[in-house]
Amino acid sequence: MKQEIAMKYNRRIFPLYKGFGWDPLFYSAIIFLFLTEVKGIAPAKVMYAESIYSLFLLLLQIPATILIEKIGSRKSLILGTTFATIQIIMMIFINNFTFLVIAYFMSAFGNAIKDIARNTLLYDSTKICNGKNSFANINAKGSSLSNALSAVTSICAGYLFVINPYIPLILSSLISILAVILAYRFEDVKVEKTEKQITISKSIKEIKQCFKFIIKSKRLKSLFLFISIFSGVLMMISTYEKSLLTELQMPKQYFGIIFAILTLVQSFSILYQDKIHNTFKNKTLGFISVPIFLSFIIVGIVANLNLNFSFTIIIVIFAFFIHHFFRGPYWVLEDKYVTNFTNENIRTKILSTSNLIKNIGEIVISFLGGLLLEFYNTSTSYLIIGIVGLIVILLVLKYMKKRIGLSPEEYNKEDIEYKE
Repeated sequence: MKQEIAMKYNRRIFPLYKGFGWDPLFYSAIIFLFLTEVKGIAPAKVMYAESIYSLFLLLLQIPATILIEKIGSRKSLILGTTFATIQIIMMIFINNFTFLVIAYFMSAFGNAIKDIARNTLLYDSTKICNGKNSFANINAKGSSLSNALSAVTSICAGYLFVINPYIPLILSSLISILAVILAYRFEDVKVEKTEKQITISKSIKEIKQCFKFIIKSKRLKSLFLFISIFSGVLMMISTYEKSLLTELQMPKQYFGIIFAILTLVQSFSILYQDKIHNTFKNKTLGFISVPIFLSFIIVGIVANLNLNFSFTIIIVIFAFFIHHFFRGPYWVLEDKYVTNFTNENIRTKILSTSNLIKNIGEIVISFLGGLLLEFYNTSTSYLIIGIVGLIVILLVLKYMKKRIGLSPEEYNKEDIEYKE
């Protein structure tokens, strides 16, 4: 009975926790401005720091998983949220690149822990539930609250930044402390321990086995090639957007409004992911990726022409809309394609390997993005990324054509059947 009450209580407060603790509020829309204009860190170094963050996240995945198994989901969630909160507070006091890297280490460690612990805690609290109390529904409530709060706080963050650039980060820190308190309020849920214990050596062995399967599978090899490039570009370009608006001298108070609207556009477009897949079938990834790279080229051309400010901003924002409209469905469809032809024995391994490959792509492409900013302004870098990226992605799509989106009987066994 006590366990049922604990599970019910966890289900009730989980949407609140995810709403306040999933992504830091008052933060994303202004952090680039804060680091470059208030702290004087060059945009290229911000990109390098983000590349290092992805490296930390990659290296800390296995230790985070082992830690969660040792101390449990609830304690891990408290610890992970605490580290994420410390990182936000550290950003207020940053004065050099080294300090920024240390802060990103705290963030990577915190996120590596809490992103797993959050889901395992909810799963353990909903495993006997269906309908409105199911894992998917409770998780969706938290996501909806997080998106709504993110949109509202992003709008406020831009105006607060103009008043005092430290106010948004102070508010973000306070809300993150509230998330730590909410994490502390969760109840422990007893779960049956499996005989299989996770160790670093076992985890590395499973990753090696998964990589061998991917190398033999033409389907997964081509899919992960696309994912490593495209996902890396999408992550990198989020910083480029803020850098470009700064370069175009967009008033700071409008930053929050712009990115709040873009978040809503992305949330709206996710609803159409199934329709897009059913309409374009094995051409879906091309339908999504090509317009995004074309939008980069449009941004690069228009921003470099020194046209009327209002006209330039309208075209740039329109291109941003195209980018965000197509990137929303991509994240959902990516998981769908990765988990096709998998079962419960291999699904987790394939998803873990997918995250590993994505992190590698983010590390490399973020570093290259920072390198471009060392030699060119943001608008020229946009143009280079758009042209080079379009050529590369078209070649990858051509390579994928006879390997992805086939019916099950058209694949060889080694393409879709995993063997230990």
